[in-house]
Amino acid sequence: MKITRKFLYFISTTCKNIIDFAFPHVCLCCDNTIEKEKIFCDKCFSKIIFIQGSICYRCGKKVSLLPTEEKILCSNCLKKRPIYDKARAVFQYNAVSKNAILKFKNTGKIEYAHPFVFLLQQAGKDLFLETDLIIPVPMHWKRKLSRGYNQAGILAQILSKKTKIPYNENILIRARHTPKQEKKTKAERIKNVKNAFVVNHPEKIKNKSILIIDDVLTTGATVNNCAKELKKAGARAVFVLTIAQTAHED
Repeated sequence: MKITRKFLYFISTTCKNIIDFAFPHVCLCCDNTIEKEKIFCDKCFSKIIFIQGSICYRCGKKVSLLPTEEKILCSNCLKKRPIYDKARAVFQYNAVSKNAILKFKNTGKIEYAHPFVFLLQQAGKDLFLETDLIIPVPMHWKRKLSRGYNQAGILAQILSKKTKIPYNENILIRARHTPKQEKKTKAERIKNVKNAFVVNHPEKIKNKSILIIDDVLTTGATVNNCAKELKKAGARAVFVLTIAQTAHED
């Protein structure tokens, strides 16, 4: 039997249709079936607060000002500058976005990584231009063994391939098995991750700009500690890119 291009196209199309039927495209937040071109259903999309317009140049959080080309700093960053140089995120952490992130983080839905990376590529455009190396917020080996994967590592690896920026998961390690940050106060979070991170091979990051990838930015305690160790080891600048971040704490 002669295999023609037309026949191969027919087979590939048929297989794709079977896969689409068996595994329909679903909303990242609620799992309702949606069109292939979409990431969220209309109901969930209307409840997601994308971080656009006027943002703090440093921490990337929304500020209540009209859009401007000037480098705006929020009141929090004016009071105390973060150790990292810039942070950006896709949307605010609320009930809807939280549900999608927790599915990716805790239920093994690794396939969510690709649409999340698509969104991260849009949110981090200005960071990629200055980045020499992409790394994930490290997970202690005990937690990684329990969960089976580091969600930040998966996002970072795919972003590296998409942006052509080198990736390394062994530069920064979590030397101490810290309790989870959820439900802790800001002071407790800072204390929990103090001296938890160690830099391997500092010569590989000397005078380089490092982009840290994580799922959520809350108080900034974790990424600040990561940035502290990276800069101490010789990094020129440290940026942060996350799927979501919480609104300002007043």
